Amino acid sequence: MATSLMMLGVICLLATVLMFDFVVVIPKFGSKYFGAPDDVKEMASKMPDQPAWVNALGVLILAAGLVGVVAVLVWAVRDTLETKMSFWDASMRFLVLFEGYKLFDVVCFDYLMLTKLKLPLRVYPETAGFKAYDSFGFNAKSQIGKAVAFAVISLLMACILTIGVR
Repeated sequence: MATSLMMLGVICLLATVLMFDFVVVIPKFGSKYFGAPDDVKEMASKMPDQPAWVNALGVLILAAGLVGVVAVLVWAVRDTLETKMSFWDASMRFLVLFEGYKLFDVVCFDYLMLTKLKLPLRVYPETAGFKAYDSFGFNAKSQIGKAVAFAVISLLMACILTIGVR
């Protein structure tokens, strides 16, 4: 379990770096492709374009973050196979990783960063009055759907790794 929690910590750290990248470095791209409310998407689309080097840096950070997440998932799969985890242990590992990330996303990003601390508002004062800052549940349906999908994926991965591979 300690290894799974360590993996979750790395994933949450990478997610935080990616969120910083989307909000500060490449906000147009981040708001367009990563679930921002409509009013935020509209505001970001009207922002002036960043210099090419800033966009390149943002894409580099994005790529590094995604490679990091994939590396952690490969580590999780490899460790699951090497330690010959049972179905339930493997299920628990992937539930911890996927649902733990989703919980981190909802609590830290949606609740604390967005609605309580309003950190994007400090970076972009022109977003004052946007519904995302006052409505914690603006994407609740999407978050619940992702949580259910992550649970199913976790069980499928555990099944494949403990029953299908052996």
